[in-house]
Amino acid sequence: RHPDIPMIVNHAGLPTDRNDIGMERWRIGLRLLAAQPQVSIKISGLGITDRAWTPDSIRPTVLECIDAFGTERAMFASDFPVESVHGTFDAFYSAFDAITADFSPNERDRLFAGNAEAIYRL
Repeated sequence: RHPDIPMIVNHAGLPTDRNDIGMERWRIGLRLLAAQPQVSIKISGLGITDRAWTPDSIRPTVLECIDAFGTERAMFASDFPVESVHGTFDAFYSAFDAITADFSPNERDRLFAGNAEAIYRL
């Protein structure tokens, strides 16, 4: 009803129900939100839903967010200091770096900085 108001989904939409049905619901919801052009997503807080996370375990969530919203409306973010109980800042950003290693420099710039600058008008 208000397409001119930018909205940002926080913490990758918190895919908390990690079984197959729960993750499918999350993917469907993510796609419905991504269909709205004013909605963007912050990829953060992944340790909240995957406390024993590894780069490989969060890869599907990260890539699903990027696939749904594109590199134009997705951004990496942190949830620090809260997230420090699930890993270090460097560990999370190293994982994001590794997961997107095959992306173009422009796509990576958008994910790591450019989209946040544009969306938050920094």
